[in-house]
Amino acid sequence: MRPKLVLADRKFFWLLLAAALVLLAAMLPAQSKPVDRPAIYDPGADVKAQIAAAVKRAGNEERNILLMFGGNWCPWCHRLHELFSADAAIQKILAERYLVLLVDVGEKPGQPLNQDLVELYRVKGFGYPALAVLDKQGQLLCAQSTGVLEKDKGHDPAKIRAFLTLQIGQ
Repeated sequence: MRPKLVLADRKFFWLLLAAALVLLAAMLPAQSKPVDRPAIYDPGADVKAQIAAAVKRAGNEERNILLMFGGNWCPWCHRLHELFSADAAIQKILAERYLVLLVDVGEKPGQPLNQDLVELYRVKGFGYPALAVLDKQGQLLCAQSTGVLEKDKGHDPAKIRAFLTLQIGQ
């Protein structure tokens, strides 16, 4: 009689385990789909030509050049780009004192884009987005990982404003 009890205990255990797993699966939120965001980086852009044109314009307008390295696949890049538009003070600083260029680093492993610029502007190994500030002659003033500018699930507007203001000497 004892063996039947053990067999019944095992069936009960497996039934209980299956029920618990079904209940747990029902309680967990469904995996959210990645948000489709508009492309902000242009993988076909001739970034070197854009930088050259920006240097000419920056010299005439007494502005710095802000390079934002990243890719369309990068949620933090989208968050920072959105903050540039959403925060009025940041938007004002950028409009008055910077020319902003987005530098696509590529999406596919083994097929990176603009890696020569990543190295030239010293953002290699930073993670994305990464920022580089050039003066009006196109000389590198600062390369910055944006990890230190984050707060919670976004970038801290106060830290971004401070960083941008520091680079223009105010």
